[in-house]
Amino acid sequence: MNQKEKLRRQHSAVIDKTVKELAVAYNKYHGSVTRFLLQALYAKGILSPSYSEEYVKSVVADYTAALESEVNRIAEKQLEEAFLLGLMLFYTEIGSPISRLEAKKQLAATGLSYNAKIEVKQLLSTTTANTAQRLKKIIRQSFADNLLYQTAKQRQQERLIELYAQSHNATEFKKLLEKEGFVGIVDSRGHIWKPDVYAKMVLRTKLMESDAQLQRDRGAENGIDLAWISIAHVNNPCNLWEGTIISLNGIDSRFPTYEQAKATGEVFHPNCQHYLNVIRDISFAPVSVIIATEQKYGIDLSVYK
Repeated sequence: MNQKEKLRRQHSAVIDKTVKELAVAYNKYHGSVTRFLLQALYAKGILSPSYSEEYVKSVVADYTAALESEVNRIAEKQLEEAFLLGLMLFYTEIGSPISRLEAKKQLAATGLSYNAKIEVKQLLSTTTANTAQRLKKIIRQSFADNLLYQTAKQRQQERLIELYAQSHNATEFKKLLEKEGFVGIVDSRGHIWKPDVYAKMVLRTKLMESDAQLQRDRGAENGIDLAWISIAHVNNPCNLWEGTIISLNGIDSRFPTYEQAKATGEVFHPNCQHYLNVIRDISFAPVSVIIATEQKYGIDLSVYK
C-alpha cells in the first residue's frame, strides 16, 4: 500500500470512527433518559408521576448538557484529525508530501479546520436542542394527562380510566419517545432524521465540502487546477460524474469547475460519498478517467493516453 492509499484509508477510518462514537453517545443518552422517565413517570405501570414536573425536566436537562459536551469533544478531536490527514493527502497526491507537524502549522494558519469545526458543532447542537424541546413537550403533556386522570378517578369515570390505562402505559410511552422524542431534525420534505443518522450526514457533507475547499485553496497556491472524481458505484446521479476530470478553480476552461459540477445537484450533494483526486497534469490520471472524461464532455484527450 502506497502512502496515498494509506492516508486515504486513514481519512475514511476517522469519519467512520467519529460516526460510531457519536452513535454511542446518542444511544447512551437515549437509554439514560428513557430509563429515568420510565422510573419517574411510570413506576406504577401506568402514568403516575413520582416527582414534580420541574424536577423531571431538570434531570433530563442535565442528561442533555452531558450529551452536548460529549458530542463537542468527539467532533473537536476527530475532525481535527480528519483535516490533518486531508491536508497531508493533498500534498502527497501532487508529489510534495509534508509532515504531520507542517500540516498542523498550515491548518492553524488558514483557520479552515477551526471554522468547519464550529459549523459542525453548531449543526449537531441544533439536533440536541430539538430533541430536548421534544422531550420537554412530552413531559409537559404527561403531567397534563395525569391531571385529567386524577379528575376521572375522583369522578369515578370508569371508561376514561380504562382508556387511560390502555394508552398511558410504559410500552406505549417508549414507543412515543422513540417516534416523537428522539428526533434530531425534520427537514423541509417532512423527513425525520434521528440524531445519529443526521450526525453522519453532517459529518460526511461538511468534511467533503471542507476537503474540496482545502484542495481548491492549496491548488491555487501551488498551481494545481485539476482533479478527478472518485468512483463509489452508488445508485444515484453521482454516477454521471464518476471518474471524470474537473477544474478546481476554473483555470483550465476545458472542464467544468467544482462549483459548476456541484450546482447540478448531481454530485457533491449532502451525504455524497465522492471525493476529489488531485493531479498535477492530465497525464497523471488513469486511462479509464481520461476515457470517461472524453465521453462525458465530448472532447479529445487521446494525446494523454
